[in-house]
Amino acid sequence: MTGHPGPQTGLAPAKRVLLLTHRSPEVTREGLREVLRVLEAEGVEPIVSAAETIKHPELKPFQSNAAPTFGPGGEDLILVLGGDGSLLRALSREAASGAAIMGINFGRVGFLASIERDDVEQGLRRALRGEYTILTLPSLRAEWSEGRIDSVNDLALLRGGEARIADMTYAVDGEPVATLRCDGLVCSTPVGSTAYNLAAGGPTVSWRVPCFVVSFIAAHHLDTRPLVIGAEESLTVTNTSVVDKCDMLSDGQLVGALRPGQSTTITLTGPGVHLGIFPEASFFRRYREKFGRPVST
Repeated sequence: MTGHPGPQTGLAPAKRVLLLTHRSPEVTREGLREVLRVLEAEGVEPIVSAAETIKHPELKPFQSNAAPTFGPGGEDLILVLGGDGSLLRALSREAASGAAIMGINFGRVGFLASIERDDVEQGLRRALRGEYTILTLPSLRAEWSEGRIDSVNDLALLRGGEARIADMTYAVDGEPVATLRCDGLVCSTPVGSTAYNLAAGGPTVSWRVPCFVVSFIAAHHLDTRPLVIGAEESLTVTNTSVVDKCDMLSDGQLVGALRPGQSTTITLTGPGVHLGIFPEASFFRRYREKFGRPVST
């Protein structure tokens, strides 16, 4: 059975923190100074890569010339200063380490972040003391004739080249479901259900539900609806166009294409990713605060 463990609790205080920041250094310059001040006060060792010192030269004393080995349990923490895009890249890149990844929101939405920029000191001190839980989330795996890719958020197949529309057939566990014409389709994990999938009219899925979602973009069929697929099931999508390719995007990055007649099989078997969250910040609380309206009590 495909599955992921429940939240991990009882974490040790942090001893080392790997710092990752937004691609634009000006976005996090002031916040980074506050983070460094708190780390120093708590006696926690910051570690950065050479790429981070290029953005922020003041981090040079903390640069690690060798890739540090991080692990689960709380003593190692990966801290991301940025928006949801920065967090998703970190989750994808650092999944194999097993260390928790926590975000300080320097983006526009910050659905995945646990600490808001106006609460950096208090939130970071809590995180460094191990007062959070680790939620292990599933990722997608897509395999096709030219390779394999894992996606934390979503995998999209979009009309490519000069095509005005894509022709696709899809099947679940080998059972044909439909042939349709559309601008594309999006397969999303639960954590990605509030991103491209939501914009395409797909359902929001709680992070604790082991499944993935298929939603369609500008489908030219009145009976096309999003589809929820179980963790043990596989989705096969075939480009049935005569001449046009379908571009394949993983977490927003172009990774390949399906030529006419080619297929890809998508499953929920990618590596688990480890998101650090505070106990009170449930999925539905985040959903209400980031996307909803005030609730009357």
